Amino acid sequence: MLIPSSQSGCSTFVLCDGETFVIGHNLDETFHVPGMVVFNTRGIDKSSRSLMEWVTGQTPLTPRLTWTSQYGSLTFDTFGRDLPDGGINEAGLYVQEMTLVGTQFPEYPERPHVFMVIWMQYVLDTCATVSEALATLETVALDGWSWHFLLCDRQGATAVVEFPEGEMVIRTGGEVPVPVLCNTLYAEELESLKRHQGFGGVEVVDLQDKTVERFVHAAHMVETGTDGDPVDYAFEILETLVRGGTQWSYVIDVANGRAYFHTAAARERKSVALDAFDYGPDAPSKVLDIDVDLGGDVTDHFVDWTPELNWTLAAAQIANIDRDGGLSAALGQFGNTMENLIASIARYAT
Repeated sequence: MLIPSSQSGCSTFVLCDGETFVIGHNLDETFHVPGMVVFNTRGIDKSSRSLMEWVTGQTPLTPRLTWTSQYGSLTFDTFGRDLPDGGINEAGLYVQEMTLVGTQFPEYPERPHVFMVIWMQYVLDTCATVSEALATLETVALDGWSWHFLLCDRQGATAVVEFPEGEMVIRTGGEVPVPVLCNTLYAEELESLKRHQGFGGVEVVDLQDKTVERFVHAAHMVETGTDGDPVDYAFEILETLVRGGTQWSYVIDVANGRAYFHTAAARERKSVALDAFDYGPDAPSKVLDIDVDLGGDVTDHFVDWTPELNWTLAAAQIANIDRDGGLSAALGQFGNTMENLIASIARYAT
């Protein structure tokens, strides 16, 4: 099976106060994570795949979900176009995943089974608000590995979606008092937070103490806020949350329509406007290697997406996952091969 490292420690937060609307995310792993920044266009006909379909190489018994993209989006993709780790669409809807060990998706045998990575692109393609995105969970059956999700939109709505022990738990509104998500059940994070000053407890939040939970550090800094530049402050929060395995850091300034990012392999901060390219159906998708060794505005360095770029990224990422041979062995049980899996994922967006 395609399984992320159990040691991954991602973090996401939202700064939303007055005219400030900024989102920050760290992707943490125990190995280098290749990827690409993608501008996805409207008017593209798409259909879903399930993880089990890719692993077994067999056609699913349930019908596939089909749709046409209604909104353009900017995404950060780890396996190729239409397979995001997170992103935001032109309506201002944002969705981001983080590892949650123990996740078990509910079984809905009659619904289309959708790999949860594809579900993220589906909601960016078709939904303008958090409520619309959550409604899609009543019509599909997610499959995949252990993730939970943070969503927010331009109207200020925030939601946390989790699947502990086969149950779907959705938190919205006052159930999300702190717009932060890391790698523990949200309810457990809130209980831990209550021990600290400013959240009902007596323990001082020491931002220099890396043994303190990332959720606590992020919650404290989000609550404290800043009078300075919110983008710089968001990167300051992300740096505080580093625990040794951060591969990507990105900040989306929704209010001002700009995304900023850097990686462990390319530390200089880069940026691009969310409206830098045409999202229309006749325009090509634009992509950029997330590890490009540049700084500043990188608009001119995006190129037209090609199937070859997808193939290269899919092959590199699947090799990461199979570094201990577990994926190859799992595929072999179904009579499938690494070559076939890479081809299936690489061709998904073509």
